[in-house]
Amino acid sequence: MIRGDATVVYGDVARPVHTWDLGRDGMCLLAPRPIAPGTRCRIAFGVPLPGETIDVSATAKVVYSSYSAPGEFKIGAVFLDLDDDVARVLGRFAAAG
Repeated sequence: MIRGDATVVYGDVARPVHTWDLGRDGMCLLAPRPIAPGTRCRIAFGVPLPGETIDVSATAKVVYSSYSAPGEFKIGAVFLDLDDDVARVLGRFAAAG
C-alpha cells in the first residue's frame, strides 16, 4: 500500500488526489470527484523506498471510478508505456513491500 499526495493531470485540469494502492501495472487513487473511465492522464506521485522517496510521473488510463464516501471516489488507473526509470522504481517498491 501507498498513502500520500499525488496530482492527476488531464486536458487543462490538474487535480490533487491521494494515493491508495500501487502496483507495477497501475494504481488506485482517492479523489474528491470522479474521473471518467477511459480518461488518459498523467499522475505525479512519490514512491516510498527504504531510506528515500522518489518522485515519478506516469501516463495512465482510468479504468474505474467508484463512489466510496461523500466527497471520495476510488479511481483505478493502469499505466501506459512506462519509461524504464519509472518501471525500475515501481519494481523496487514491489520488491520492498
